[in-house]
Amino acid sequence: MPVFSSLSGTVIRCFKRVEAFADWITGAAGPFFVFFCWVLIGSGGILFFDVVARDLNIFALLVLSPILILVPLNLYTHYYLVTHVPPGHPAPRASGPDRNVKWIIHDPKSIWSAERWGFRRRVRLPLSQGAAGDTGYSRNGGQGEAGRRVKRCRKCDGPKPERTHHCSVCKRCVLQMDHHCPWINNCVGLHNQRHFVLFMAWLSLACLVLCTLGFQRFIDTFRYSAEWPAYSPQLAFTMIWVLAAAIGFAVGVLCAWHLYMVSKGETSIESHDNDYLANKAKREGLIYLNPYDLGRRRNLELFFNIGLGG
Repeated sequence: MPVFSSLSGTVIRCFKRVEAFADWITGAAGPFFVFFCWVLIGSGGILFFDVVARDLNIFALLVLSPILILVPLNLYTHYYLVTHVPPGHPAPRASGPDRNVKWIIHDPKSIWSAERWGFRRRVRLPLSQGAAGDTGYSRNGGQGEAGRRVKRCRKCDGPKPERTHHCSVCKRCVLQMDHHCPWINNCVGLHNQRHFVLFMAWLSLACLVLCTLGFQRFIDTFRYSAEWPAYSPQLAFTMIWVLAAAIGFAVGVLCAWHLYMVSKGETSIESHDNDYLANKAKREGLIYLNPYDLGRRRNLELFFNIGLGG
């Protein structure tokens, strides 16, 4: 048995090393993914205006001008934002003997404050009424109750509020983490998920516009006798059109899936957990309710920052 125990320990350590190496590769390759994505969407825009837009008459240009202006503007803007806006991290880990107290953010208006995450401020009790150090934040509040502090992360030992997860690539905890995306070299979290979804939506629309308006020119690339008025090579436009068709479909499906999860008030990580809990509750004759689900319409209003309280 000691032999099997030693072998199993070796296998587990090997898997952990492989996982750590994969995380390192993902983080190291992130800038190259971002550069490649900029090249793709930039080339698509150049080829569209060089090949497709030159075939449009004045009337078509006037009718399509809102699309021709808004689509590239929003596409490039939201990709820049999703790659530069931090996803949101808990307050830095404090050090020293009073590290637990320093974890608590005392400004109730701060995004990092405990009130913003479902906790309520408790009153410091004199030593005659409660034990020393019996201060903090509690779900229930009230005096004399055992306080429930923000959890610690077992990996970075920092504060871990509700819906926070540790990213093994970024080596930090992320607020309302959805996933780590190498195409943006960043995590998708509380502060940049909206830009991520909007980028996918505008990218899908841009691919649809390019494939629809450029379909005839795509057919012309296979007719060597056809006149090619553009400066760009035919092969380049053929490749971009095929990539736009494939990427537009894939990203469109992914965008629809993210909007569906947003409408349910959950992230990609929470979706798996909620499905498991819902099935478990169903087997026991119970109904599982997502505590963060405020209704489809309200969830979307809060996500896109529209409506009352958005």
